[in-house]
Amino acid sequence: YDIIKAGNINDTYVINTRAEDGIKQYIVQRVNTTVFKNPNQIVSNAELVTSHIEKKLKEKGDPDVKRKVMHIYKNKDGNSFYISENGDNWRVLSFVFNSVNYNQVNNIILKSTGEAFGSFQRLLSDFPAEMLYTTIPDFHNTEKRFEALYMAAEKDSCGRKQEVQNELEYLKSKEGYASKFRKLHDNNEMPLRVTHNDTKCNNVMFDKDTGAPLAVIDLDTVMPGFVAHDFGDAVRFAANTAEEDEEDITKVSLDLNMYESFACGFIPQVSDMISKTELDNLPDGVLIITLELASRFLTDYLNGDVYFKCKKPKHNLIRARCQIALAKDIEKKLSEMQSRLDSFVTIVK
Repeated sequence: YDIIKAGNINDTYVINTRAEDGIKQYIVQRVNTTVFKNPNQIVSNAELVTSHIEKKLKEKGDPDVKRKVMHIYKNKDGNSFYISENGDNWRVLSFVFNSVNYNQVNNIILKSTGEAFGSFQRLLSDFPAEMLYTTIPDFHNTEKRFEALYMAAEKDSCGRKQEVQNELEYLKSKEGYASKFRKLHDNNEMPLRVTHNDTKCNNVMFDKDTGAPLAVIDLDTVMPGFVAHDFGDAVRFAANTAEEDEEDITKVSLDLNMYESFACGFIPQVSDMISKTELDNLPDGVLIITLELASRFLTDYLNGDVYFKCKKPKHNLIRARCQIALAKDIEKKLSEMQSRLDSFVTIVK
């Protein structure tokens, strides 16, 4: 077997088995039940979503359905999990053969990543999101993230509030963004859709020979959400010119060409199925998700570094400052981001 080191939540292995027709490979995972308190819900969501995608691909006559849809195997008792003697939850998933995924990306790979996540949205556009469990409540509830930050600052349990006054003031000044999508949803202008909620490049499998995107993987965080969050998180992660914990914030900015590459793949897939309000808010999604992450890092720093793993002193503060620097740069570029996005909508139409 081989250990897959990508992914921070579950323990993942590729298992090689000998069969009459050669070697067969499977993905075996131990699910982190600290994060996913009800593993049956994540399986239910994944099965509903993958069966819908499979049906749509078969209707289109896609010849490569087997590699484009993740399959969850059941044991002899008909269960999707095997629970070991020490209480661990194990599952077996299909392996996408002759495929590769990437941690480091260029413009070409990023465009294909955008295409993959846009296609994911498109294939699920007629799936009722309310049928899915919310596996992590308030995952992208930016207002609640801000409230948690203010509570941590008020408590100041580690005496760190004094050194983060500038960061607190900046984030407080962006409160309007934190509530923006919720207000649009309350006014029936932004619907809940099926969202992936972890739109990193390494969650897309590509054909090893052609480089074409095959499948979106890691469906544990699939649940109802806003398309702008998925778009925003992908861009925030891939188009940052620096690492997430860069200490020299002068190196931190949004690479507009990388942003454009992702949008170039994503927009043609979704432009005729999402509303104008959703399209117009995709750039804000990049800013909002960045502010949300900054608030989470700063909250954890104020609380004594209890959630995110830290590899050096003040690691969470460094991360928070990095995300704030990125947010400031994104805000300056919002109008340019919108005009580049609009150009793809025009091309499509």
